[in-house]
Amino acid sequence: MMPADNRTHVEGTPMKKLFRVGSLLFFAALFVGARPAELPKLTGPYLGQKPPGMTPEIFAPGIISTALDELNSVFSPDGQEFYFCVRNMSASSLFVMKCEQGIWSRPEPLPFAGLYNDIDVSLSPDGRRLFFCSNRPVAASGSPKEDYDIWVCERQGRGWGPPNHLGDAVNSPRDDFFPIATKSGALYFNSQRAGPGTNDIYMCRWVGGTFAPAEKLGSEINSESREFDAFVAPDESFIIFTSQRPEGDRYGDLYISFKTSGGTWTPAKNLGKSINSPGSKYGTSLSPDGKYLFFTHQTFPRIARDKERPLTYDDYLKLHNSPDNGSENIWWVDTRVIEELRPKSGRQSALFRGPQPDESKKGVSN
Repeated sequence: MMPADNRTHVEGTPMKKLFRVGSLLFFAALFVGARPAELPKLTGPYLGQKPPGMTPEIFAPGIISTALDELNSVFSPDGQEFYFCVRNMSASSLFVMKCEQGIWSRPEPLPFAGLYNDIDVSLSPDGRRLFFCSNRPVAASGSPKEDYDIWVCERQGRGWGPPNHLGDAVNSPRDDFFPIATKSGALYFNSQRAGPGTNDIYMCRWVGGTFAPAEKLGSEINSESREFDAFVAPDESFIIFTSQRPEGDRYGDLYISFKTSGGTWTPAKNLGKSINSPGSKYGTSLSPDGKYLFFTHQTFPRIARDKERPLTYDDYLKLHNSPDNGSENIWWVDTRVIEELRPKSGRQSALFRGPQPDESKKGVSN
């Protein structure tokens, strides 16, 4: 899903610094209003949350998933960092939580975020590169762009270097969103470069230390409808994306396609009603161990009514300040839902083999 348009433009370095401070204060105010002043002590894998089964569950309610719009989440390969995006109708920014000495920190903005609209964060499979989308100017002294481009930061110690624009091989004059890198170095993303109202999934190969020109994926993936937010397994054994096809939910359903032994994609399949409940679904990612699928989901709130008691102002306020208020939140589900759709002749992904994290250490304490 596309972020809200940027409605703020400030020229001049001093004003930009002032706007950055204002943006950070704005998001800080949102966090204070939507999250408790003191988070519980979070320890263990997945922020100490109890893993879901085959039915999707909201992830970390009141901690990550709140009354705000949270979307596009990803864990670092070692599971010690959790990145996600927060937005409202006029601003979006990137945040991270880190597990330090066994305890998860509060969400903090990434050091380069807050001046422009940043969204769609992802990490390379080795955790050395961070990709995101932004309307920031390509030239340091320029104005915010009318469209969104893809940027990358290189890992520097425990932090990140400055953002670098990925250039014309990847980016177009129109919106380019949701970059996902694979072990081969290929970069998948969706773009509206074909014209207004379009959205298709593209891929740039990594050749000789640079990205080759973008290639549009075939009809197994792209259709006459809009396709976007494609997560591709690190070994490129499968792809999960959102499509607004006539047979699905009008807000978009999640579809999956598997790579065959011959290197082609199978025709995309709908992930089914247990995943594709009403409301938007997009922005998928996998936990580092491959056990859980994360995605952004907007649900439609229904306030419980009691015939014996009229609704009060406090009833409406409680709903408004909860994750069930119609905002977008992070959800997760067991990846066995993926394996149940895999063709018997399809390649088995390495993501679903090997050691798993010690779940006995997870927990939440006050």
